[in-house]
Amino acid sequence: APVQALREKMGEFAELRDLLERAIIDTPPVLVRDGGVIASGYNEELDEWRALADGATDYLERLEVRERERTGLDTLKVGFNAVHGYYIQISRGQSHLAPINYMRRQTLKNAERYIIPELKEYEDKVLTSKGKALALEKQLYEELFDLLLPHLEALQQSASALAELDVLVNLA
Repeated sequence: APVQALREKMGEFAELRDLLERAIIDTPPVLVRDGGVIASGYNEELDEWRALADGATDYLERLEVRERERTGLDTLKVGFNAVHGYYIQISRGQSHLAPINYMRRQTLKNAERYIIPELKEYEDKVLTSKGKALALEKQLYEELFDLLLPHLEALQQSASALAELDVLVNLA
């Protein structure tokens, strides 16, 4: 009979389970601060901001191919550096052939890094989208707590009953 009483205290919480399964990825990171907790498909606006931020690789590859063909510089590469942002890199041996619209951003031992207005504009857009996605994700995460709050007492009772059952099973 005591086991049955414990069973009755444990809820199914189907609605909450469905909500959390839709909202949170299967293996979320430990810290919410860097994002990546809210599942794709949960919020349309978040998905749009993420798509813009994640589409950077495709854009950079297309830009690299286009600029290589346009300039004829086979050492030209497009990349990203956390300090200087996006850049177009040309080997030192070919740097004297850089087009006039390439503005020097950084000098390395064997290469020069440049920026063009189009790349700077894209960088601003991507960095803005990452920031907006992160802010929205944090907001959605906080809203989940607001949705869970009315069920807190029932969840605590269920957890307590489950803990008691766990002890009984281990003693058996």
